[in-house]
Amino acid sequence: MKKIYKKKQKEGGYYSADPLPLEEELQKFYAENYYQSPKSSSYRSEYNEKQIKYKQFKCNVLIHALETSCNLSQKTFLDIGSGEGFLLNAADEKGFDVTGLDFSAFGIEKFFPNLISQHIAGDIYKNLDKLITQGKMFARCAAINVLEHVLDPELFLFSIKQVMEPEGVIAITVPNDFSDLQNLAFQNRMIDNEFWFVPPHHLHYFNTDTLPRFIKKNGFKIVDAFTDFPIDLYLLHKGSNYIKDKSCGFDANNARIDHDLMIYEKHGINNYINYYRAMFNVGIGRNITIIARQR
Repeated sequence: MKKIYKKKQKEGGYYSADPLPLEEELQKFYAENYYQSPKSSSYRSEYNEKQIKYKQFKCNVLIHALETSCNLSQKTFLDIGSGEGFLLNAADEKGFDVTGLDFSAFGIEKFFPNLISQHIAGDIYKNLDKLITQGKMFARCAAINVLEHVLDPELFLFSIKQVMEPEGVIAITVPNDFSDLQNLAFQNRMIDNEFWFVPPHHLHYFNTDTLPRFIKKNGFKIVDAFTDFPIDLYLLHKGSNYIKDKSCGFDANNARIDHDLMIYEKHGINNYINYYRAMFNVGIGRNITIIARQR
């Protein structure tokens, strides 16, 4: 029987799925719905040249933001939830001593097999504990689209602090869910349901208001914050609504890529990030990235 999930608002305003799945249920879910499964939304057999260029560009933006937020000379980098390995590879190419953690090694083996020796597959909590026990410390960390998946996001942030250098920084990226744009589309009946609420794929839901509060509550100081392309804008127009008309999805994504690369190539990486810092300030963007250090 399929489990019925409801949303539950937590202290600080963010939402969590209720009830949360049991740990064994979540492990079974990921075992069946990860990169190795062609049915998974995370699975891609290949990317075209422009998509690869965009993914590499986004990784370079993140590393640039981490670099400018941290003065440490150590070139250690931990990528928690390294997925297909594009960020891990970008950091490696910039001379970082990289370590990647993820549930599966499938993505790394497919796209960057040269990095398999720097990747640790398996339960992220257990592998973080191993790094803590070994006394491993990292100057720069990343958890890109991870926080929304873990059973206990507070425990997750606590564990990360144990492997961060005292003056180190972490980039945390999550979807901007229950956002103003999504809520407007729902109120205007441009969508029929809160399509972003998809447990057990995502267990926790943050936006530009609630994520900063959550991160500060858990002992971090925010040093930078930005979003990315506000693809939910397309929901406000019948001709581009990719939820009502699935055939619009490819063109919406292609427009996102062209838009971002145009800004970067004409105006440079600093102006690109400034553009999305401004969007963060007004709550617009599909994903949120916060760079933080321990208080």
